[in-house]
Amino acid sequence: MLKRVLTLVISLCTLLLFSCTDKESGTGEGETPEEYNVTFTDSVGNLVTLNKKPEKVAVLFSSFADIWVSAGGRVDITVGESVERGFAEEGVLLVDESAGHTTIDTETLIMASPDLVIGTADYESNADACNLCRDAGIPAALFRVESLDDYLSMLKILCEITECEENYVKYGEEVKKEADEIIFSVPEREKQPRILFVRAGSGARSTKAKTAEDNFVCEMLKELKTENIAEKARVLLDGLSLEEIVSADPDYIFVSFMGKEEESRAYFDSLISGEGWRSLTAVKKGRVVYLPKELFHYKPNSRWATAYKTLYNELYGE
Repeated sequence: MLKRVLTLVISLCTLLLFSCTDKESGTGEGETPEEYNVTFTDSVGNLVTLNKKPEKVAVLFSSFADIWVSAGGRVDITVGESVERGFAEEGVLLVDESAGHTTIDTETLIMASPDLVIGTADYESNADACNLCRDAGIPAALFRVESLDDYLSMLKILCEITECEENYVKYGEEVKKEADEIIFSVPEREKQPRILFVRAGSGARSTKAKTAEDNFVCEMLKELKTENIAEKARVLLDGLSLEEIVSADPDYIFVSFMGKEEESRAYFDSLISGEGWRSLTAVKKGRVVYLPKELFHYKPNSRWATAYKTLYNELYGE
């Protein structure tokens, strides 16, 4: 009797096990589960292969957490800034050892056993963490986003991973279409607007001009048919030479703030109130534009068209 009861219990458990398996895999009797296989090359040339859909994902850079969410993903492991910016929920595992994302606690990251790690190629800490994860058998990818095309390329890969191709249409193709319309609508002018783009910190050492070679905002301004004075006065890349700026006399000055925004803004306000700066056309005509951090310090991602429109309105709006 006992043997028959045990046999019945085992049979029932086996039946329940197969029922759960069918429900979770989305397959029934006579069906073959679809194989999951996604292979891609990241921004630094690493070939990444995923043989199962990631269920626990670590994103080591807040702007990329934004893209991962747009692709239909969930952030399980990340840095504090991703939570602060609303791309990850309170209580997720944080792996940055200090404020920001400059240092990654690789031991905690690897012990968490993520199915996929996403990092930025622009930070050595992210690159080191991804390399260590690969050594530990954890798939890891590094991306670099410095243009709308870079964003689209990354988003497309992430949408393939999440199997949410419709998100690429919404947050990729539609964004590109709107951005292209803005770029194509730039009026033809005999003389291009001369601009100076500055990434401002809280002091002279951290306040420098940038060009399209090393800043995505400058690339956008170039697409909008402006002439960046720093392209010809390369000395501005090492510090703001007032003599060079006065000589070029830009029509517009665009400013993006780093670090603590209040301190950086206060420093730049004091700078342009100086006698030499007050003589500039951009200052006299009120064309010193302080750009919003969410669009021009962080990557604009799904709001790339909004960022283009913001610059366009400053340059060509009524």
